[in-house]
Amino acid sequence: MRLRKVEIHAASARLTRPFTMMDLAYVGDMAVSIYLCHGVLAWHKHIDHDELFLVHEGIIRLESEWGSVTLRPDEMAVVPKGVVHRSSSALPSLVLLISPRFAVDRKNGQRRLVALDGELHKVSLPRVRSQQGPLGWTDVATIEEFTVAVAAGRGRLAPQPTPSQTLLIALRGRAGLQANQEWLELGTGELIVIPRDTWLGLTVWEEALVLRVARWG
Repeated sequence: MRLRKVEIHAASARLTRPFTMMDLAYVGDMAVSIYLCHGVLAWHKHIDHDELFLVHEGIIRLESEWGSVTLRPDEMAVVPKGVVHRSSSALPSLVLLISPRFAVDRKNGQRRLVALDGELHKVSLPRVRSQQGPLGWTDVATIEEFTVAVAAGRGRLAPQPTPSQTLLIALRGRAGLQANQEWLELGTGELIVIPRDTWLGLTVWEEALVLRVARWG
């Protein structure tokens, strides 16, 4: 099966109205979507699932009952299930959203599945890059049963089998992928889903930032 890349910016050109959204890819039972944040979205919560926000272009304000963070390109935050939140932006901004694909989206109910207090954490992926040594994967977040990791810098990772479907997003730079006998290049703003049990190798020729989303274990 030939692998298919998705160019995020080209796909998002169809988003013309504030807070419209479209799915870009699926990895396991998770959907990777893009939405146009412009203006202020109403306060709400998702009773049954977490959401991961990753800014692709622009700047957004993510507010919640656990506090607020400002997110810029390549910065992310996870809003746990049951936490009241909203996003806003003064200028049109593109945001990648990762959340369960098949979950019943029950909003604003009374069910409480999380602690009554906590803190909203921002993860700056460029900062993770500056702290890394040789090329390798560093876990930066979890959402439901999936781990989000980042590889930064340059170098080569030898092929290893993928235990589950795996999403890769080139946030910065270029990366060469060896998927079994197929070879392709992933450039800035492109994503791809690698099937389970694929022998996957990664080669980075320049300073790059690659995000990986895969199920635990």
